[in-house]
Amino acid sequence: MTVGRINSYIDAAAWFFHSRKAIISLNYRMRKLSFLIPGLIGFATSGYAQIQVSQEPRHHKVLENEWVRVLDVHIPPHDTSLMHKHSTPSVFLVLSKTKTGSQVLIEPHQISLTEGNIWFEGFYDTPRIHRVWNEDTVEFHVMDIELLHEPSSSVNINFTPPYCQSLFDEKHVHAFRVTLPPGVGFDLKKFVYNVLVIGLSGPHAAGLVNDEHFTKKGDFLFIPAGADIEIWNDSKSHEQQFALLYLK
Repeated sequence: MTVGRINSYIDAAAWFFHSRKAIISLNYRMRKLSFLIPGLIGFATSGYAQIQVSQEPRHHKVLENEWVRVLDVHIPPHDTSLMHKHSTPSVFLVLSKTKTGSQVLIEPHQISLTEGNIWFEGFYDTPRIHRVWNEDTVEFHVMDIELLHEPSSSVNINFTPPYCQSLFDEKHVHAFRVTLPPGVGFDLKKFVYNVLVIGLSGPHAAGLVNDEHFTKKGDFLFIPAGADIEIWNDSKSHEQQFALLYLK
């Protein structure tokens, strides 16, 4: 065997050794990466989930007591909310006609952000984690009413006030849409439930709730249990709509 051939065998053996070492090193790095990727994804998702909706800056907290947290949501044209989490039983009211989009990480079901839509979500098993953007030239306006109080089984009345349409009756809340013709109203004496009233009319808003003027969509009043409730249409020419929430 010649010296040249021996050198060739030595070179081949060295190449094989270094290649095998490189492959082993690559496999080791890939295994490390495979362990890291789920952790990184989990960290990113948990980071999003930690932003509760009440902390999202476009969700303005305008009332909080032991019963409700009222979030008045305003997203300007071509703006986007932060990724945030809904996990508290809530009533949602869409108050504007706006073209929107969203990125959803998780949700119990799809929702419709159509103007006038009012719905309840319990989030008992699955939260919603998403962000929403405004694709329109007008502001996106929504109200998110978080229901903070554990429902009471001792109070359950099945009473529909005049001019009211029942929308849903859940263990936390019974919701109605109130539609009053011009100059018409009604009152409820010493009502047993805590109540939240939200104005749905605009731009000709002229509602009157317990002597409080409702002049735009999203005006609201919390009325404690045991108080009288008066809801009136102060307009002479336009009907007025309200959302009436019995808080159980």
